[in-house]
Amino acid sequence: MSKLVSFNSKALQLIDEQNTKSLDDFSRPRLEMATASEICSCQRKVKLKLISPVQPTAKELRQKRRGHLFELDQAERLKVMNFREVIREEFSTFTGPCFARQVTVEHPTLPIGAHLDFLLRHKDGSLHVIECKTTNGIPEEPYGNWVDQLHVQLGLVATRFSSVRIRGSILAADLSAGEEREFNSYAPDQLLTNYLFRKGCDLVEVKAGRRTPETSPGILCGYCAYRPGCPAHHDQVIPEEVNKKVIDYEAFDRLKKYLDKRMRPMKKELADFFGGSFQGVTEEGIALDITFVDDSEIVDAEKLKKNLPVVFKAYSKPKAGYTRLEVKKLPPAPLTQVA
Repeated sequence: MSKLVSFNSKALQLIDEQNTKSLDDFSRPRLEMATASEICSCQRKVKLKLISPVQPTAKELRQKRRGHLFELDQAERLKVMNFREVIREEFSTFTGPCFARQVTVEHPTLPIGAHLDFLLRHKDGSLHVIECKTTNGIPEEPYGNWVDQLHVQLGLVATRFSSVRIRGSILAADLSAGEEREFNSYAPDQLLTNYLFRKGCDLVEVKAGRRTPETSPGILCGYCAYRPGCPAHHDQVIPEEVNKKVIDYEAFDRLKKYLDKRMRPMKKELADFFGGSFQGVTEEGIALDITFVDDSEIVDAEKLKKNLPVVFKAYSKPKAGYTRLEVKKLPPAPLTQVA
């Protein structure tokens, strides 16, 4: 690792430590309460993070930093659209349009709290909670834990601002691809809020060691540092959100094979018509570029490795591994024979 990259990684570690400390501003110690992100996470993961914290890698810190930069960018966009930024302690005294970042909200009696990425007040006095997420590829639907996290936040805001209209959004962004999507139309739901608050109280019992932590397998398990040894992955039951993605993937895989089968003869017909070499544009504005690639030879790596191992080793180079995913719809089970 170069000196500058090492320097930057150390800086990110210090920034992360400062940001983590700045968020520990609840009236109760974190060990005695449950936050919105924890309630919607896996109890086992939350417990293990307390007793056996894992230092994030430099890559994870850089990914985490993207989220902070996205929030700074969102704040700038709000200000240029005439929303005034106020400090969170003064938000209640300002009229709209205004906003505050990282607003601390707590339940008046229960050990539950949250930090809101953004809390907006509009001209009509209504409030809008925005939860920001940065991803590599935006999902078609928001992850279940994203939605639950927002509902915990909305429920907490409703206990503090009971007489105004409250709504919420999840703003997801893939910064590398330049894509952004809002999942909106969320409002406080009392039944769901009560359920999530009960989960929060159960989590406090888990933190105190008075309750065995439960596991919550989901689509993000692959990113969990505590997955090894997790009982949810021994005799694994596929979670509903993962099962839906498997179904979608299998359907797209069949569609891909069908389209490839249809396109293969079309490709041959076009190549035959244009004689293997052509560049042009159709009347509809579709660019066409056909190039014939000459025959070539390839080396049989297995034979070379077997017959000339020294030569093979001298001229070989590492190749990154990859994950092969195969999906296939099984035929329906035969009907049981009745005697």
